[in-house]
Amino acid sequence: MNKDAAETLAIQAVAHIAGDEELLQGLMAQTGMGLDDLRAGIASNEVQVGVLEFLLSHEPFLMGFVEDCGCAPEDPARAQIVLSGGPIWQD
Repeated sequence: MNKDAAETLAIQAVAHIAGDEELLQGLMAQTGMGLDDLRAGIASNEVQVGVLEFLLSHEPFLMGFVEDCGCAPEDPARAQIVLSGGPIWQD
């Protein structure tokens, strides 16, 4: 997974969370971000990593996202690693 693919997946994760009030409230409670912070920071790696870490923190959140986006279950973790400055994953 390259950086562009990781960013795209993270933005899909933001959209997934924004479409679910319970997830959105959980994200805001866990991260301290408000809705305006999320909107303003959607393109920043820091916010993208935070969103992915939130999904990765609870398996039902993660699996709901994976089912919604049609990605592999390991893709959100790979994207989080890439966006955190880790290695690029070769598919």
